[in-house]
Amino acid sequence: MGMISRVRGRIRSDSFSKIHNNKSEDKLANIVWLISLVLVLPYWAPRGLLVALGGAWLMAAYTCLVLPVLISANYRYPARWYPAVAKLVRRLARRLRAPTACLLGVLKTAYAPVDRAERLFLQMNNLSTMVSQLLIFTACDRLLVLQGRLTCLYSLMFYNVVTYSVNYVKEICTKEDWSPYVNVTRHSRVKHLAMSATKIVLEWTKAVTFIVTMTFILLTLGLEQGLEYFRPTTLYTLITGTFYLLSEKTFLELWPLALSALKLESLEGMEVLYCGVWSRAITTMIAVPLVPALVWHERFRLALLILYICVIVHGRHRLGEELMKLNEAQGSLARFRRATADEISTLEDVCAVCLGTMKSARVTPCAHFFHADCLRKCLASSDRCPICVREYVFC
Repeated sequence: MGMISRVRGRIRSDSFSKIHNNKSEDKLANIVWLISLVLVLPYWAPRGLLVALGGAWLMAAYTCLVLPVLISANYRYPARWYPAVAKLVRRLARRLRAPTACLLGVLKTAYAPVDRAERLFLQMNNLSTMVSQLLIFTACDRLLVLQGRLTCLYSLMFYNVVTYSVNYVKEICTKEDWSPYVNVTRHSRVKHLAMSATKIVLEWTKAVTFIVTMTFILLTLGLEQGLEYFRPTTLYTLITGTFYLLSEKTFLELWPLALSALKLESLEGMEVLYCGVWSRAITTMIAVPLVPALVWHERFRLALLILYICVIVHGRHRLGEELMKLNEAQGSLARFRRATADEISTLEDVCAVCLGTMKSARVTPCAHFFHADCLRKCLASSDRCPICVREYVFC
């Protein structure tokens, strides 16, 4: 009997300690929840208490230091009603799944005309690009330049002049026919007098315009005349310059050429596709943080325009199209394995499509080696090997 009573005493003491521990954990969880609620209160203060005290940097530092601690503390000591709330949310989500799908279908049908208008707007490439540039530049004016409301116009004009100069230099570098005369037909040696005179006048006009433009730019920047309203900060120039260089058509055509000069074998000749995705992604990432910043400064209409045009329209259509092209190209090559370094070194051969040396290659099921980009171009027209004309059969 004494042994039985001792066992019962131990059981009672263990159960009491467990109850005591549960109560203490519940108490600690409630304290953590209340402290979290108090520490989140500065976000609900009018105009932001932390911003009023120390500016946006204090708010950012407070967010980076406090929020991770609050999340980890609530994860370590969850309140008893957390699982019940999560279970209730899951139950509501299951019940609202069918009505939500029906509502999304109705919204998609109603949004179809707007989607067609967005695609038509993007087809006017120059207009849509200029509108997005003006919106981003105006937002940077409102956020980063205290005085100088014309800074965005000055900046856009300056960038356009630079683009014109780059276009002219590019035309000179890629020009093949330097003859000032125009023949009557392609294979004739008879000169067309009127067309030749027009061509000479146009070429000289372009050259004189380029020289005058560069002279005035150098004089303006050197003498700083007429720039009293042009006071861009370093951050302003960095953001607007990056957005312009990654959205203007002229530079979008130059970036793949510059990337091709690096000869990165990991890109497998798809520099154009990678540059398209990177440029669209970076321009969208530049536009995203400007929206809450404008809302914070009560620029609601400008924030709404940037959110719709620069983030939703450009991000959904242009970035989506570039990602789809890249995924299709990578998907078409995924069936073919990469050649190893030993295989390429022992091969000592050239690509049968472009006759170029192979530092990296893809291997077909019929054991033929091609550059990845050359193979991708061949797959666009035929699903047969360019050498043995066999259909690709994968095990």
